[in-house]
This record gives sequence, C-alpha cells and structure tokens, in this order.
Amino acid sequence: MSAQSTSTYLISLEFKNFSRDMEDHYKTIDPSIEAFWHKASKILRQCEYTHNDCTITIDVGWQRMANRIRRDNDLLRPVRIGTPLDKKWFSKVSRPLKITAKVNTINKNKYSDYKWYPSFFIEAFIHEFFLIANLSTPGSANFRSLFINSGNESRSTEVRLSSFCFENGWVESLDGGWPTVEALPIEDVREWFQAISIGYKQRASTGIEKALYVLLHMAKDETRIDSVIWIFNGLEALVSTRVGESVSGLVRRLGMILDLDLPAQKKLNKEIRSLYDLRSSFVHGGYAVPHPIHSEVIDRALDDDATKLYQLHQFGASLLISTIQALIKKKIINLRFDEFMTVEKI
Repeated sequence: MSAQSTSTYLISLEFKNFSRDMEDHYKTIDPSIEAFWHKASKILRQCEYTHNDCTITIDVGWQRMANRIRRDNDLLRPVRIGTPLDKKWFSKVSRPLKITAKVNTINKNKYSDYKWYPSFFIEAFIHEFFLIANLSTPGSANFRSLFINSGNESRSTEVRLSSFCFENGWVESLDGGWPTVEALPIEDVREWFQAISIGYKQRASTGIEKALYVLLHMAKDETRIDSVIWIFNGLEALVSTRVGESVSGLVRRLGMILDLDLPAQKKLNKEIRSLYDLRSSFVHGGYAVPHPIHSEVIDRALDDDATKLYQLHQFGASLLISTIQALIKKKIINLRFDEFMTVEKI
C-alpha cells in the first residue's frame, strides 16, 4: 500500500466590511452575535470534505473574528448613546481583519495540484458557514467584502455575501412584525446542516438545497426586481409546488410547515398574492422598469415603486428564512406533500 501524501496550504481571509448593517435592537442583537462567535470559534472552525479520493480538511481561526466583534461592540456602545470614549473609534471598527485558514489535502486526484483547488473548498466552506451563522443568529456573519488569497494564485477571490435580509427580518420580528425570524441555538443549526450534508455540491437536487442556494444568490445581490423570481423559486422548491399550481397550494403548504391558523393563512395569502402580482408584472412586461441610474432624488416617481419593492422583497426573504428555520426547529431534513382523495360510495 502506498503512503498517503499530504499538502498544507495557508490561506488568508481578508474581511473588509463585516459590521452589522443596522443598529436597531443592539442591546439584544449585539450580545447574541458575540455569543454566536464565541461558540463558532470552537465548534464551526473545522470541516472535512472528500472529493475524488482526496480528503480536504479545513481549519479557520475564527477566534480573531470573535475577539474583533467583541472589541468593536465595546467601542460602539458609547457611540450609540452619544458619548464616544475613543476619538478613533470609526477608523478602528472600519479596519479590515485578516484571518488565516489552514487547508490540508490528503492524497491526490487530477485536480489537487491546481492552484485554485484548496481555495475552492475554503470558498465552499465560507458559503455554508454564512448560512449556518445567519440561520442561527441573523446578521452575525456579514461577509459583504471578503477576499480569499492562497498566496499561490495570481489574484484573490472575492466573496460578497450580505446578511441584510436575515438581520432586517430579525429586527422587524423584534418590532412585532411577521413572518418571524429569530435566533436559534447554533448546535441545532449545525446538526441540521450536518444531516442534509450539502458539502461542496454545485447543483442543488432537493427542495431544501434549492431554497438554501436561493438564499445565497439573494445574499450576493441588491434588492432588485429579479430577486422576486428567486424568492418564488425558493418557496416553491421548498414545498414541492408543481408548475401550474395555484398560489393557494403554496400558501396551504407553507401554512402546514409554519403551523399557521386560519387568520394567519389569510394574511399570508394576501401578501403572497401581492408578491406574485409583482413577479407577474415583471415576467409579462407590465413592470415599470426604472432607469439603471435609479435616482429617486431626480425623479420622485420612483419613491413608491422602490418602497413597494423593498417591502415585498423583505417579506418574501423573511418568509423563506422563517420557513427554513421552522424545518430546523422541527429537525426536518426532507419533506413530501401527498394529495389524498376521500370518497363516499352509494
């Protein structure tokens, strides 16, 4: 038997913009984010993949992020009440953070000698970490501008994943809004992700995988009209809605997962139909397409359109997040909806 060969790579992760998008409910959310990172630095730092006879292990020193988040919150706390203690607080919280990740590749395959190979698995790990973090503590992992540099590649790989929809959904829920987006125990979310075992899969095959990948696509983009298409893709894939089925079927199935009573289902039906009407207007040519410059100052007619799009987009995103969180809480990793017919004969 031939001896195993191991190659080790040190990869730099540079986070250039990772603070919260909002300041609302900082007394509740900031400590929750600190607690998440304290645990994540211990239980989410390592991962292992197997690809074509090659084993890839990853170890990320998240403790530096945990320390930085705690320090930044200490600096921002007095600022938020109007009494900053450090005159250089802004430059300090705006400073980029570098973290080192170690990647080991054990054995070889036809791809393992390529320079991009270890970086690919770091990037896959970062995307899954982003989902685990924000489904556990919404807004905790805001990777708006993250650069992956292995040192042996000619250029860095930029990852852009915004946690805004997660955080805003939680803020609106704390304000009494619905759908409910909340914090979940990190251990429960990690266990659920381990069970569904996405790994480095590049093409979703189940409804749950499709919905999770939709969240990633939405995190890469701004609030635009085409994001409404992604929302319906995620919701319909999650509850196995067939082509041509009515909105009522989508509402009924979502209601089952979310344990909605009749009044709540009626409210959901109303909001889903508004979202569907917006989707249809875009798909079928009825949408008033804005100029790419999109200056609301020059043309105030954009105000109402932008507000409507923002509100419906956030509702749809929160609904998708809330539904996935419901599956996590119920420990559901696969679901199927069966239609039954009950008859009575003469």
